[in-house]
Amino acid sequence: MAEGRAGADAKAVILYSRRVHRHPRATRRAVLAACAGTGVALVAGCGSDRTGGPAPGPGADPTEPAVDADSDLVAEVAAELEAAVAAATATARQHRALRPLARRLASLHRSHLAELGRDGSVRPATAPPGPQAAARERLLRTEARLQRRLTAAAVEAESGALAQVLAAMAAAVAQQRAVAA
Repeated sequence: MAEGRAGADAKAVILYSRRVHRHPRATRRAVLAACAGTGVALVAGCGSDRTGGPAPGPGADPTEPAVDADSDLVAEVAAELEAAVAAATATARQHRALRPLARRLASLHRSHLAELGRDGSVRPATAPPGPQAAARERLLRTEARLQRRLTAAAVEAESGALAQVLAAMAAAVAQQRAVAA
């Protein structure tokens, strides 16, 4: 009888250990968030002194670029953000079911424009006619393009502070795309 009991206890331990050591599956959302977070950390930590100028003096902020070094980049990114706001606004006007998503994206891009010192008032574009599914796909493609541009701009930025802001914007767009998917 003791041997039968010992065998049952061993089976119970094995079954218990299998349950304890099961690894939960990662959700798509968790994987995307981890990838975006890693990308932001990598891009934000990268930087180089491409100006070739002398080292900053004492008391100078090493993340500040030379005057107007990034002004063209900021203007390009702002134009991309304005186009994304216009596309989202047009989609919201044309497709009632897409309004929550489109308004959320437009609001995000307006806050990013404000971060770059722009007012965020954009005239909406005219959305091409078509079914709702095609409009949603167009909107998400616009967001994917914007995310890639923001990531590239973060790498191009001379200023470390601007690179961090642009990387955070890219991460925010990635998060919204993950939620919308």
